[in-house]
Amino acid sequence: MDWQQRQRPGAGLCNLGSTCYINVILQCLTYTPPLANYLLSRDHSQLCHQQGFCMMCIMEAHVRKVLCSSANVIWPRAVVRDLKFIGEEFEPDMAGDAYEFLRCALEAMQRACLNGSSEVDISSQTTTIIHQIFGGFLKSRVKCLRCQAVSDSYKAFLHVLLDIKAPSSLTKALENFVTPKNLDGKYCLKCSRCEKKVTASKRVTVHRVPKVFTVCLERAADHTGRKISKIVEYPEYLDLRPYMSDTAGEPLLYSLYALVVHSGDTCLDGHFFCYTKASNGQWYKMDDESVDNCGIHAVLRQQAYLLFYARCSDLKTGGMVASSLTPSYAHSFLSQWGASNDQAAGTYGQPGRIISMHCQRTSARESIQSRSLQWGNDHCSWFMNSTDSNSAGRKRKRSTPPGHDHAVKDGAASRPLSRSCQWAPVPSATWVQHLPRQREQGRSPQLGYNLRRRFVEITDYHQSAKRRRKH
Repeated sequence: MDWQQRQRPGAGLCNLGSTCYINVILQCLTYTPPLANYLLSRDHSQLCHQQGFCMMCIMEAHVRKVLCSSANVIWPRAVVRDLKFIGEEFEPDMAGDAYEFLRCALEAMQRACLNGSSEVDISSQTTTIIHQIFGGFLKSRVKCLRCQAVSDSYKAFLHVLLDIKAPSSLTKALENFVTPKNLDGKYCLKCSRCEKKVTASKRVTVHRVPKVFTVCLERAADHTGRKISKIVEYPEYLDLRPYMSDTAGEPLLYSLYALVVHSGDTCLDGHFFCYTKASNGQWYKMDDESVDNCGIHAVLRQQAYLLFYARCSDLKTGGMVASSLTPSYAHSFLSQWGASNDQAAGTYGQPGRIISMHCQRTSARESIQSRSLQWGNDHCSWFMNSTDSNSAGRKRKRSTPPGHDHAVKDGAASRPLSRSCQWAPVPSATWVQHLPRQREQGRSPQLGYNLRRRFVEITDYHQSAKRRRKH
């Protein structure tokens, strides 16, 4: 699930005439770590005996060209040339839909892994590398409301389509997805026990999670092409445990690594571009030929169409989650985290600020705290060092913490780092008196930061710095 090698972002993709929908999907698949690792190893091409079109061989050559070439722009001619083999509805000179191309591309790679055969039993289909990465299972439970008989069925999936007409966030859309629906009227089902059509309740849940969770937020309002243009909030870290068939257990954390954005007034026109997280841990905006560096805050403010989440490979990632969340998503994440571990949350005051709390540590939480990632440590070390320099009257140039853009837009290019440290607010007396103890805890692997307290410290600092920048 992790990158085998760290390197700079790859090349941009040339638009060959209304092919932006192809470029964004190729870029998102290229920066899917497990898929890129497999394609770079050339395991498929060494054993492939297919004559003619093979989507896996095309993707393998494309990924190697993008990530290993020194060119700044790549022409995806091979994909455009064989567009008809990927999906019959696609034309090289006509605009298309990014979600439809993603669906067809995954199916084409799945067929290539099965040697071009589509008539294979489900147990064999789940053994391919594509299903091992993107595949999961949905559980559909239908319950007769008359005799209470229950019938379960299972279906494999590579992506999930969510309705966003009412929900305003990804978590709300997922809650709506797993909420039971009544089947009545023309949707009545025949009960095997009652032996007639009855009103039933149907609930769909995630039975087996995939390694990569791909979500499409359905922006089409109707068949006329009207677009749902509202902003749907989505977190950098997503817990799928509340949407599972079995909601008991530890959190199933996923990390956002790519998203596709559609700009335009209707679904029938417009432009696609994407944001991807490269192997160096930095976010980049990829708009056809251009590849520009950006921060996580810009990524989380987009009108997203497709979202790509990768399963966190180790539970220690949870130790850095709170420090990387924006205040608007922090409360929901901490609530989900606390609920899934049956912990008391305490009393909450103003939004974005926790007054008091009590937390019972579980084995998973202790594992997270004792094995915090270096990225999370960088956040805290930069935070404490910058405040120390201010309190002592010294100005030190510190590097910006990963994933955050602290450069002043209207300032000179040579000053943003020193200005960000210079503007750091003076810490409160309460915070200072606990600082030595926190540093001592940071050195001991057994006495790690309390997740909630660490979140409060970093959030308060960044909110104060933001207010000072506005003044």
